Amino acid sequence: SPRHGPMRIVTFSNLKGGSAKTTSTLAVAAELARRGRAVLAVDLDPQATLTTSAGLEPGPAAASLLSGDGSAEEARAALADASGGADLADGGALHVLPADRRLLRLERTAPVQLSRRLLAFLDLVEGDYDVAVVDTPPQASALVTAALASTDLVLVPVASGRGALDGLGDVVELTEKFGTAPVTGAFVTRVNTSSLHDRELVEYVADQIAGPDGEPAIRAFVRETVRVREAEMARVPVPFYAPRSTAAQDYAALVDEVEALLERHNS
Repeated sequence: SPRHGPMRIVTFSNLKGGSAKTTSTLAVAAELARRGRAVLAVDLDPQATLTTSAGLEPGPAAASLLSGDGSAEEARAALADASGGADLADGGALHVLPADRRLLRLERTAPVQLSRRLLAFLDLVEGDYDVAVVDTPPQASALVTAALASTDLVLVPVASGRGALDGLGDVVELTEKFGTAPVTGAFVTRVNTSSLHDRELVEYVADQIAGPDGEPAIRAFVRETVRVREAEMARVPVPFYAPRSTAAQDYAALVDEVEALLERHNS
């Protein structure tokens, strides 16, 4: 099937847990696949939450690749199909590079080495995919820095609640410290629209990261719904599990904006 130009890499990061980072990474990947994009999801979190949330078993592929024990070709051979019989538009695919706890051993590896191995793999599979999405650990680490150094876009999900903004500030600081790709956009998850606090947080977070025209880079936000928890329990991405749920609609609106950002990045 025809690819849509060069493969683009989108990394999701928040250095605080509980931001719905993995749920968002997987939901964006699944929604892009539904629209006919060939999508590769790369799990760089030792907890392997993306791998298991996609209905797959944790595995050593990501750690073997990044440690240099395994080749880029072996990593490609270890990719697993996570479409699970979902209704995808023509050309749509969702594949996952699985992770497991072996990634913990890489915490003392130089990020530049990890980044080089990750990019060698992404270069190898570039002809197979339109978009790669990367899920990262929820704390500052060599894996996060390597991912941020290997990406086109950086998106930061922010969960509503106490200390919500700390994680966003931490990622911005990290990108500035290491001179990686800057934060492209941020969005709020688990939003209760009847809460004034949540509505104000949505506005505030949107205003933190501006697009080239000075407008917010991303306006979308994701409402709190029981469907997200159900999808996690079922180990199926939200857009596949409950395509008509408010969360799936909200992730679709987010993907509209992500696609616009990718278009702008391509031009």
